[in-house]
Amino acid sequence: MHCDRMLLIRINGSSITALDLNIMKAFFLNFTRIVENNPRIYWSIIFGLAACLMLFVAEIVHVQNLLAELHTKDQNLMRTMIEPLSSKYKWSRVFAIIVALAWSSFEYLKSKKQLGL
Repeated sequence: MHCDRMLLIRINGSSITALDLNIMKAFFLNFTRIVENNPRIYWSIIFGLAACLMLFVAEIVHVQNLLAELHTKDQNLMRTMIEPLSSKYKWSRVFAIIVALAWSSFEYLKSKKQLGL
């Protein structure tokens, strides 16, 4: 393959040119600059992680209390009682992640626009 004044790197049969490397480098430099200028991006990610952790702990406590009230050893009955509860907590965690991603994306795009990138 012929390349004038371009570095060509072959990885597993595909090639990466110096142009591709420059584009990737520019993207990461801009991304770092955007994230450094807006701490709300960090807070949105921390919010998502904390919300998921709190929901997970709440689910554990809720399931333990439910099992203590059941007073049974029947596995099928326990599973029947726990599954709807676990499903609600799972979807709550999914919602928390979606909110965190939407918030961080909004903050990222707002910062990118402010910086003129």
